[in-house]
Amino acid sequence: MKTNCKSVFKKINILVVFLLFGWSITAQVGIGTTTPDAQVDIVAPAATGNALQVNHDNTSNGSSSIWLRNFGLGRSLNLQSLNTANNIPALQISQIGTGANARGLDILMDPTSSAIGLAVFQNGANDGIYVNPTGTGYGLFNQITGSGGAIYNLLEGTSTLGIFQDLSQNGGVAEYINLEVQDGTGVYVNATNNPAVPTSGGDSFSLLSDVYTNTPTGAGLVYGGILAGTQYGNGVGVIVNHQGLQGRNAEFNVNNPGNNDPVIFATSQGGGSVIIGENQNNTIVGTAYVADFAYTGTDVADHVGVFGFSVPAAGWGIGSIGQGGWYGMFSVGDSGATGVKTFTIDHPEDPERKILKHFSIESNEVLNMYRGTEIFDANGKAVVNLPDYYDSINKNPSYQLTPIGAAMPNLYIESEISNGKFIIAGGEPNKKVSWQITSERNDPYLKQNPEQREVVVIKEGERNGKYLNPELYGQPKEKGMFFNANNENQKVNKIHNPVLDTLDQLKVKRDKMTKLEPSEEEVAANTNGN
Repeated sequence: MKTNCKSVFKKINILVVFLLFGWSITAQVGIGTTTPDAQVDIVAPAATGNALQVNHDNTSNGSSSIWLRNFGLGRSLNLQSLNTANNIPALQISQIGTGANARGLDILMDPTSSAIGLAVFQNGANDGIYVNPTGTGYGLFNQITGSGGAIYNLLEGTSTLGIFQDLSQNGGVAEYINLEVQDGTGVYVNATNNPAVPTSGGDSFSLLSDVYTNTPTGAGLVYGGILAGTQYGNGVGVIVNHQGLQGRNAEFNVNNPGNNDPVIFATSQGGGSVIIGENQNNTIVGTAYVADFAYTGTDVADHVGVFGFSVPAAGWGIGSIGQGGWYGMFSVGDSGATGVKTFTIDHPEDPERKILKHFSIESNEVLNMYRGTEIFDANGKAVVNLPDYYDSINKNPSYQLTPIGAAMPNLYIESEISNGKFIIAGGEPNKKVSWQITSERNDPYLKQNPEQREVVVIKEGERNGKYLNPELYGQPKEKGMFFNANNENQKVNKIHNPVLDTLDQLKVKRDKMTKLEPSEEEVAANTNGN
């Protein structure tokens, strides 16, 4: 054993002498082996201890402990951990310096090189790169001054996860992207063979998040979300373009039946519309519905498809306005109102300062009205012809006659309505009579829905105990038949966003890190091998 140790130390001493004095060694040197397969081959047969240890003991020496230069085509450094039972890193870098430029690893690429700064090929089952910072700095910092990318991940084989970021221990921000005033894209996802003219693409999501927050929330408050952000410039907060022949451009779902909050909540502090929807297709076949709102459940209650509310002050505000070339508002089925129904125009004699209103006549019957004037013939009779559709939509008429030009006390209906006409008799020849017919509406809709003629309707189900206008009866607004709780909660949304809370801290760190460019002395030292 002593002989072997002496032999090893002798070889090491000879190697050190050659290295110190620059003497040339043409033969291969083996330390711990008699059959070296490299220019210098060190084999450590002992159970403990390092195979090679280099100590740089002078604390004022700024040169490198080991400097490797390769003018060939191979690697400057190749590390292989060949024991399959090994459970520790193949390479460990410990940096205990506290200076601003103290980094674990610097990779300096030639500006004209197209090579990759760091490439990791992971063929096993664990992580390609695992970063676990326990201090206040970044676990991984990339500064690219050339035209290459900071990180390039190529997934091959059965791998399905490019980057996994685990913030389960401390929370924080998984990824912070800073563009400042530069043009650019925060995240670009390409899931098609050709973004310009795609012919195929994957069943993919540009962003897929699972977020669960268990913090009690009040109305209008949000604690956590899948997507949160603030647009400070003149651009658009969110842009989503759909180029496919099928598929929705956006979809939002609330899947918990116990959640009574709105699916979409939007506010505006400006004077513009909160939501604008336009259909700009010029070749539509059929009818286009710019906005579709529907309740499609089976609950027995008066659910409202669209609710419009605007009461900025007493006597002001319009809940809904419709404008169309045919109808401004159209109801398929019955229409109703708790207030008066008015015909409203600018007052024709003072249109700038006044509004003129006429009111609809109410009735306890569903009625149609027809009127006109006729001239009596020489026999004191007048035949009145009604519209040809009269018999199809009316029944049970009542008659009102008013003589014009002379007293006619003997006026009477000689023949009631039949085949769209009736006869008035007892008039003065060549004099006029004004007539009015009021008939009960009897078109196919009312024939098939006779219950719509009912004047008194019993409040059943969820209507029972509620009011159309509870305030008129001294009842709270919550007892309104159409009380809208969401309307009461329409306040400015307050978002608690940890990303926004830590932006200032991240900017400070970013400014420090971006200033850590190698100094001229560092570049020269690396070039000269110091």
